[in-house]
Amino acid sequence: MISKLVEMINGLKGEVCFFAEDGPLKNKVIERYLEEEDAHADILDFELDASVCIKQGGGTVAPAFECRLEAGDFLYQTFFSLGDFNADEITELIVRLSPHCPGTLKREATPDRNILRKKKGSGLLNISVAAKALGLSHRALKALIPCSEIRIAEKGDEKTIEEYYWDKDLIDRFETLWVKQQEKRGYSGEDLTFIAEDCCDGDRQWARDIIAGFLQQRGKSTEPC
Repeated sequence: MISKLVEMINGLKGEVCFFAEDGPLKNKVIERYLEEEDAHADILDFELDASVCIKQGGGTVAPAFECRLEAGDFLYQTFFSLGDFNADEITELIVRLSPHCPGTLKREATPDRNILRKKKGSGLLNISVAAKALGLSHRALKALIPCSEIRIAEKGDEKTIEEYYWDKDLIDRFETLWVKQQEKRGYSGEDLTFIAEDCCDGDRQWARDIIAGFLQQRGKSTEPC
């Protein structure tokens, strides 16, 4: 997914800005603000506008993401790098950039249609089924394991994510990892390679981090209250 986002950013003809609706990106900017020493917790009581401007890099310079929160006279500005975003946030960035990248997501001539990046079949599980299989909450699943596909609702020029899907084989592999953990066995090189290639763009260190995060979160969910 990161490689797809990088490809889209590199294909932009200039700086792109958009307002972020309630969702992963807006939540990330709010969370960053609340980490500031002088943050006001009551800011959440206001109607906040969040915006994102993507500034292309060049050569060895990575793209930068300028984000703002605004409400009346209040203004907060911060910057993120590509590595700051989790899978859910990257997915939203891809969706929001798609109108600026012709051909990235196939457009239908008929408006108000659902778009599925890959035809749904027996090899895909929706978020409810995948989360239940792994013993995770929907939020934890999206934060830990990059989704395989998304369904997008398109209405005019607006696109929103309606559903997330994970490859069944990927979820089965994580289930196997948990069984191995229970049996005091570690994951194999084959497990690492499979996960790296299936959801981490071949990045083995990213795959290690995902495996560690999953096992830790799964372990917490089984601890007695």
